[in-house]
Amino acid sequence: MPQLFRFPKARPSVSVAAFLLTTAILFATASTIRAGDAQDFPEPVASAMSTLIERIQDRGPIETQDLLPLLRFARNSVFTRDDWDVPNLLNATGGYYGYGIAAPVGRIINHIYHSELPPSLFHPSVVRVGKWSEEPEENIPELWKNLEEGQVVVVRGRELEENTPDVSTGGYYTYQTDRMIVLVAHEGEKYLLSVSKQKDESSVGRKGVVIGDDQDWNYFYTDEEGLTTGGLGWVNSYMFDSFSVTVLSADPVDPERTRHAMFKWVRAGWSGMNMVRPSHVRNGCQRFAQSLVRLMESDDLPEIEALIAMSKRVQAMDEQEVLRTLQPYIESLREAASEDSVLSRRSFQRILNQDNPLEHYSLYAKQSLVMKEFLKASVGLPALLAVNQDEVLVSFLR
Repeated sequence: MPQLFRFPKARPSVSVAAFLLTTAILFATASTIRAGDAQDFPEPVASAMSTLIERIQDRGPIETQDLLPLLRFARNSVFTRDDWDVPNLLNATGGYYGYGIAAPVGRIINHIYHSELPPSLFHPSVVRVGKWSEEPEENIPELWKNLEEGQVVVVRGRELEENTPDVSTGGYYTYQTDRMIVLVAHEGEKYLLSVSKQKDESSVGRKGVVIGDDQDWNYFYTDEEGLTTGGLGWVNSYMFDSFSVTVLSADPVDPERTRHAMFKWVRAGWSGMNMVRPSHVRNGCQRFAQSLVRLMESDDLPEIEALIAMSKRVQAMDEQEVLRTLQPYIESLREAASEDSVLSRRSFQRILNQDNPLEHYSLYAKQSLVMKEFLKASVGLPALLAVNQDEVLVSFLR
């Protein structure tokens, strides 16, 4: 996730020139779209997405005609290509990522939009904490199941999100996001569009750590302001704005597979400059996709009834019970720290050696951590909360 930098009130002994050089290198490390290879993005599709971003803000009506270019793109385009030159929107940098999931679209929607499961449960690589601050009144999986030809159904809500640490900088942020779900049935096909728009500026960035391989979903969070990247620990960083449009639909070649077309825009920088590159945005979308594919394609993912029971059981835990549950996790975290190039630093060791290194985690953040470790153990990922899957199910279902 790209970051926004501001000079602190009391600057350390570092020159402005050195700061600008360091941050320019940081933001330019990922290359932009390859020169000469990028394809101009279809203007009608860009216009359709611009309209959706407007509708999430003004709450105006949405007609099928407004969506047709985007629906056709999602159905007919070579959606895995990464060389689309997505235009900027609202002064934010755009990126695209399209991928397939070897699972039916109805199953995916029933999991990620189930009213009895946290909205972030299946996005552990990008969301640390996610919950509805204004929950939709409608049951989205039921709406999808009963959607009839020609219908356009709009569902609105608002989420509080805290993301996982950025792979490059270690910064993580908290922000409110308006979300609009649009369900469309057109010409015998059904589509679910998810539109999000960040409200206001994020909280100041805080120092977090990606532990080992990012695809293992192991992270550590401090309450210290700044970035983890060496030399930038003093920087006050922010996400100014972010918004996205994604489309879920059945693969026209194989209805048992799902297509997910993702478009996202981010605005970040300093001194009025937007330093975000398209590759940063695309890499963030790819990171999102990685965990969703891993979970939805796993034969070992527990049945949804078991997931609901687990979620209810964990969210009923009080502070003492959740800490008892996480004691093996804390010990594993301390062991991993000695081998990790970042966690082995003195500043992190000082936190980890405290009696309760998770003291600054909110209760919901600790509960979310338990749920994530349950998912990891279920699908065979190395979990720091190392438990036998059968024992976990017995524990949560009793």
